[in-house]
Amino acid sequence: MAAAVESVQLILLVIAVRWADALHQGTPVQQQSYGYVVQIYGPKFLAAGSLFSARYVLTVAHCFKKNTKPEQLTVRAGYKWIAWEHRDRPVAGLVRHPKFSPQTLRNDIAVLKVKTAILHSRKIKYIGLCSKPLVRNTAAQPQEVAGWSLMQINQPLKSISVQVEATKNCEKWFPQLSGGVTCVATTKGEGLCYGDSGDPLITGGEVCGLAIAFRRCGDKRYPALFTDVHYHRAFISRAVLTLDKGKPKKPRG
Repeated sequence: MAAAVESVQLILLVIAVRWADALHQGTPVQQQSYGYVVQIYGPKFLAAGSLFSARYVLTVAHCFKKNTKPEQLTVRAGYKWIAWEHRDRPVAGLVRHPKFSPQTLRNDIAVLKVKTAILHSRKIKYIGLCSKPLVRNTAAQPQEVAGWSLMQINQPLKSISVQVEATKNCEKWFPQLSGGVTCVATTKGEGLCYGDSGDPLITGGEVCGLAIAFRRCGDKRYPALFTDVHYHRAFISRAVLTLDKGKPKKPRG
């Protein structure tokens, strides 16, 4: 499996996050329309996340080490720009998927809980979790991805229009790719780049994917890879229950 992924030189988005742009050729958007896209710091910018309630953020696992402590992390919400390094709302708990594998990209998902509620406002919104499986065909309505550029921190939040690829097309590029990972493509030279870890794939007003890997910035010959949120809905529910109870034990996958 690892060989299949490495054969196309996929890059986990966290690698070399400091050395290039993010959301290659994206279009600036109004921050308040995407107020659920938050920034995660440790204390440097680590990833984007999706605020799905006042206390919970959905993001990716590969940005955090196994021994990362919640108190090392903060969440910043309601800002149009990111910062190179920042401290904001402290994190009370972190649950990475217990079966996450950086070699196969399987189960690249995590849930954070902040210590104090991030209240809904003009600049801060919540987004629902994917309520139905992604439609994987070219006739489906285009989705979008939103995120920031780390190397150009004076650039605002941007978005790009994308298309979820059919399963049979994804299998041509990645014949042994893990379940729960989907291919997302664009035909306009836009795409993911370094620093886009955790960027949400938005469809029907819900977060249905999390950006995890790409082949090359803006290379439309290969799709980017996203964790499928609907596929992991059981894990998300168990993670929230675990964090609500304040127990350190991680939920099962």
